[in-house]
Amino acid sequence: MSSAIRMFAKKLAVQIVFAGVLLLAWEAIVKVGGVPPYLVPPPTSVFAAFVDMATSGILWQSVGLSLYRMAIGYGVSLVLGTVLGILLARSWFVKTTAGSVVLALQSLPSICWLPFALLWVGIDERAILAVVVLGATFAIAVATENAIRNVPPIYLKVGQVLGAKGFVFARDILFFAALPEWLGGMKLGWSFAWRSLMAAELIRKDSLGMGRLLEIGRSFNDVPMMLAAILVIIVVGVTVDWGVFGTIETKVRRLYGLQK
Repeated sequence: MSSAIRMFAKKLAVQIVFAGVLLLAWEAIVKVGGVPPYLVPPPTSVFAAFVDMATSGILWQSVGLSLYRMAIGYGVSLVLGTVLGILLARSWFVKTTAGSVVLALQSLPSICWLPFALLWVGIDERAILAVVVLGATFAIAVATENAIRNVPPIYLKVGQVLGAKGFVFARDILFFAALPEWLGGMKLGWSFAWRSLMAAELIRKDSLGMGRLLEIGRSFNDVPMMLAAILVIIVVGVTVDWGVFGTIETKVRRLYGLQK
């Protein structure tokens, strides 16, 4: 067994044991600590609520709809944010005029966009997608700008000496030099888009989604359902973050000699 496999098995075992300890502590606090089960139910009740949602099909339908919205909204915001970030980094005029506006909008909580989205595009699927796009685009733009500005000047000068100009310079020099930090911006944009989606689904009442499951549980005073929905949201978010972005970042680090 190689050292990498042993390290992975050790890490996985520690995480499983830690999760088991947390579940046991949760169960003990509820039963011994006098916490009302209707406020903080035990893990067994949460697991039962998860099984009920899974067997009824509402869980998988909600997960599918949320991931579908994320694929569209995040894809659009990634393109718009990257283009805007490149303009901010490479154009003095765009940076001077729109730079402070983009930075200000990036700090605006994504849920603030929902009332405008409902007025601008109507109470339908487009409102959720608009909130996702507006919630993630500016974060990706700021991260892309920083990735380009943090490229060592020597790389740019070498590219220019070798005769790289225009599209060739951007494709062969600028892109690969900024790629590691840009991936961090993509990851940040994903987290902003994910939170924006959950907030939009939580408020809209005419469509299913993982965020909507929380409101359904609240309407029926079903705390186990709410906690089960939160755990599913966390698991999906962590899975994408670790499985997709983590894998890409590891490959890029190895390609650049930053990780063995």
